[in-house]
Amino acid sequence: MANIGYSEIFRKFIHVLSAIIPLCHIYVFKEKIDMILFLSLMLIFCFFIENARNNPQTNKVFKKYLFFMMRNFEKKGSLTGATWVFVGSLLSIIIVPSPFCIIALFFLSFGDTFAAIIGIKYPYFKIGEKTLSGSFACFISCLGVGFIFNQKLDIEILIFGALVASVVELISFNINDNVSIPLVSGCAMYIVSMII
Repeated sequence: MANIGYSEIFRKFIHVLSAIIPLCHIYVFKEKIDMILFLSLMLIFCFFIENARNNPQTNKVFKKYLFFMMRNFEKKGSLTGATWVFVGSLLSIIIVPSPFCIIALFFLSFGDTFAAIIGIKYPYFKIGEKTLSGSFACFISCLGVGFIFNQKLDIEILIFGALVASVVELISFNINDNVSIPLVSGCAMYIVSMII
């Protein structure tokens, strides 16, 4: 049983807050085009911040206040997880019809978070850097948040989507899972809904 560092807890707390994105689509930007415009503006802002990190003065602020929760590759200049969340959210809203995209974005917020926390705390059955214990936590949390925010989906589709999100979280080694989880699980639910 491993300890979860303060930096990882804080990082995952921020990740859970990304649930604001699907909530905005439900309650604020109900039209697809409005949500796309909102996320596009947010993504432009994110890229502005990412670019500002190249400035020595701005980078000092990052080092002082944000480096503690950043991954090593992010510190070296790769895009931060926050930017990838907006990339994944925007692509999901564009490609995946509602309400599948909404549920898939909740999967990202909660499933990915609990996969990391449980996977670190109880690292059973490791597969690369991921664990089956984390994948199980991802599946359960996806199911939970799916049931809470489900609007129109059949239970079978919701369970299938949660399973797909969990598998994608486990095997997405070369693709950022902030993009792959909502996009693949959302598309999977949509395709299955047309078949059954």
